[in-house]
Amino acid sequence: MTAERLSDSFFAHMTRSDGGVGLCFGCRDLGRCRLGLTGERLLGDGTVEIDLRCPRDQEGGPAVAHGGWTAAVMDEALGHLPILNGQFAVTAELSIRYRRPVPVERPLRARSWVDRREGSRWYLSGELLLAPGGSVLAEASGVFVVRDPAHFARHEQWLSEQDAGTAG
Repeated sequence: MTAERLSDSFFAHMTRSDGGVGLCFGCRDLGRCRLGLTGERLLGDGTVEIDLRCPRDQEGGPAVAHGGWTAAVMDEALGHLPILNGQFAVTAELSIRYRRPVPVERPLRARSWVDRREGSRWYLSGELLLAPGGSVLAEASGVFVVRDPAHFARHEQWLSEQDAGTAG
């Protein structure tokens, strides 16, 4: 498998929630997204839409989401775009603009789209909206870099070297 296009077998083994959301390693054993993503779709124009709710346990202030939850959700919303296009990419940069407090336990929608691609880099943008009215709560931009499936194995090797004090 190359970094340019992963085989369908890589994605066939991805655990999905009942709503079809691709789950990370931290969520796959639960069978649901801990961040509250409940459904996702790749639209014909290349935009990804994600349905979600901020869980009460992510409350940072009275009835509003913690800012870290918002950042994590936007990382997911942008990061699912390459995945739904058959490429595994990791976050290289992420910037969040907080527009309004995000209410907990209310229907939300995240949208993400490609601004441009340069080699293995995806330049992406997105927004978090209050559903159904569409008020913008947060905006994000990020750079994601395509990686091959051995990415995490290389990280484990590097970490082992760090633990052993053999790498610089």
